[in-house]
Amino acid sequence: MSGDPVVLDETELRVAELAAHGTGVHAIAEALGVSTSAVREHLTRVYRKLGGVAGG
Repeated sequence: MSGDPVVLDETELRVAELAAHGTGVHAIAEALGVSTSAVREHLTRVYRKLGGVAGG
């Protein structure tokens, strides 16, 4: 249902917060100790959950 609240897991929330502040994928990956591929996957899931379109 579209009225249901969006729930992000802890990592998705942290990635989203960093990205919202303009932090790039490489810097997010370094800050969280994960690969850039992992960051991109987290961002894709966040965009999907929020109903947006993931950029390439």
